[in-house]
Amino acid sequence: MLFIALLSLAFLGLFISKQFFDDFFTPPAIYNFFWAFALAMLDLDLVRYHPVGETAWRAIGLSYVAFMSGTLIVTAYALTKTKWLTAPPKIAHIDRQRFEWALFFLFGMGILGFLFQLYHLHASFGLSTFFTDPQRARELHSNVRFLGYFNLLNVANFVLSLMYLTIYRKPRRWIVFILFWATATAFFTTDRTRFFYMVIWAFYIFVYCQRRVNLSAKFVAGATTLIMALLGFFLLIAKLYVKQAHDYNRQFIKVPELGPLIDPYIYLTGSFPVLQQFLEDKWPPAYGKHTFAPMITFMELVIPNFEKAQLVGKFYWVPIHLNVCTYLEPFYKDFGWYGIALGPLFVGFFSMWVYVTMRQRKNMFTIYFAGLMSFCVTISVFINFYSQIATWFFVLIGYLIYRWCYSADPDETSHFRENIFQWRD
Repeated sequence: MLFIALLSLAFLGLFISKQFFDDFFTPPAIYNFFWAFALAMLDLDLVRYHPVGETAWRAIGLSYVAFMSGTLIVTAYALTKTKWLTAPPKIAHIDRQRFEWALFFLFGMGILGFLFQLYHLHASFGLSTFFTDPQRARELHSNVRFLGYFNLLNVANFVLSLMYLTIYRKPRRWIVFILFWATATAFFTTDRTRFFYMVIWAFYIFVYCQRRVNLSAKFVAGATTLIMALLGFFLLIAKLYVKQAHDYNRQFIKVPELGPLIDPYIYLTGSFPVLQQFLEDKWPPAYGKHTFAPMITFMELVIPNFEKAQLVGKFYWVPIHLNVCTYLEPFYKDFGWYGIALGPLFVGFFSMWVYVTMRQRKNMFTIYFAGLMSFCVTISVFINFYSQIATWFFVLIGYLIYRWCYSADPDETSHFRENIFQWRD
């Protein structure tokens, strides 16, 4: 019964969003969908998790109300000025040639970053580690100081290239190669989250570029293909590179017939039992060192002997070995229960503000930024991307590319796909 209620709530939020905003994919709708859906999956009880107790449920409920309250503050104001709902897009204010040069430059920097990663792996352990101990190689990929950001440009280039393909008629064919290259780099790092990052963020950019999105057969087919691609990549990485953990987890599966599908199930639901144990631990207040990690990292560079917090989460046996406990982790570590109330309130407000700004002034950067924030909302059932340095690195890159590509004189609308400027009923 609870499973059906949560699943109904998940989809109901999407249709309420469509009714009020003419868009299924607003931040409150996304948050409601993924949290309700993940909790519905948890209710299926397919894995012998340690119990999710009252403490975790209280935190989930409080954060849900806080996030929704933050979005409602912006919504209440925005709905008093409804012109933004039909504001014409300003995507045409792009110099296409400069956009192409920017993509080509990012592509080159991404290749350079990938080569840095290869050299770092070779110098540290040898390239054979990628095959003999992929988990060790993955940890190394995640800790290439400074130069690792060049490799992250492949993620930004993926979403910007997809934006280019979405908005323009007769796009350059070499743009498609960039998409394949970025996907290959994600595979090499054995990081499933990075692939999710690229694809989910790109999906929101595709949606926000459209003048209107309806549940057509074509859209449903495309969304289904996207989900299958995510699952396929997820299972392939699990099979090839994290097989030891995959095999260990099998002993806790209640329905062995599900086989490989249990791995994405754990990915979606495992953070909730971890949250319970995390909240039972004693954490001295860090007063923002986790929540404001990007600023703290900068302070570390300019202030001698500045001590920053350990950003890698503690592992818990639930009984599966996991170290993620939803986006509430940094808020609670820094400010306790006040953080669980105020953190979601602020990010809900901010995510909705970015979304409404995008609807008011739909240009290259606002679409890019709103898509990124919607990804952060999506992944909040798993981890906090609002407080990650990479997120704000991507914001900076997107803004610089936008300023480089901006043109005061709009391009002819005939150069763009018709659904960018025209309503589709």
